[in-house]
Amino acid sequence: MCELGERLRRAREAKGLSLKEAAERLALKASVLEALEACRFEALPEPPLARGYLRRYALLLGLDPAPLLALYPSTSEPPPSPPAKPRKRSLPLGLLLALLLLLALGYGAYHLLRPRPVQAVEVAPPPPSKPPERYPLRVVSEPPGARVYLDGFYLGQTPLETPPVEGGKRVLRLELLGYEPLEAEVLLKAPLVLSYRLKPLPQPPPASPPAPVEKGKLVLKLEGRSWLRVRQGDKRLYEGIPEVGAELSFDLPVEVRAGNPGAVRVILEGRDLGPMGEPGKPITKSFP
Repeated sequence: MCELGERLRRAREAKGLSLKEAAERLALKASVLEALEACRFEALPEPPLARGYLRRYALLLGLDPAPLLALYPSTSEPPPSPPAKPRKRSLPLGLLLALLLLLALGYGAYHLLRPRPVQAVEVAPPPPSKPPERYPLRVVSEPPGARVYLDGFYLGQTPLETPPVEGGKRVLRLELLGYEPLEAEVLLKAPLVLSYRLKPLPQPPPASPPAPVEKGKLVLKLEGRSWLRVRQGDKRLYEGIPEVGAELSFDLPVEVRAGNPGAVRVILEGRDLGPMGEPGKPITKSFP
């Protein structure tokens, strides 16, 4: 064991550190610290870098780096001299002349066989196209105030007179609240005046007046099958199984017992109280 490695190993073990833990603290490979403790200097990088590792390791272990650096070899084996470069052998003169002759023949063949550039022929540009004809358009509607669209572009409200627009087949659309939209295809090849009568939308039927509130009445609506018994004091008003969809009306006060309360909707003096109870759980309720 070398003295340098022995000092490092003893200090590390005194601190209770493994090689892996020490290497993680120094952000080094554990193999570097292992080589330092084994004095395998040939496995370490160049001396300046290895001496830096040694200094950091000594400080981590609480040692004075100076004596340890004095034990580290200051020189390393000289690098092997580079191998001698092989001498270039020159080509024979006859072979060199033959190569030059081949190059000359290839260059001449290239100039003889290369394609000649085609002379460009000037083509006259086409004559400018004639701009499309434009015509003014006037649109009126009954009733006025309709929004006017031409090919989907909003132009304004009727009565409307547009500046000249491009002629040809165009799609005209009129929209007015409360009236059916009107769409028509027009052929614009001269100044044009268009007049339209808009058709009103059908009015919805008037809402039916609310049903009058029945004071002092209890209505039972059967939304499913259920046995019922209705009593008024000692008097039995009803007992049986009504048809699904039936409505039974009674004067208050009454007492109602239902075998399937979830199928019986209760309306008390015009107010919908919802199902009488949970489905399949018989219940008795009094309505004063």
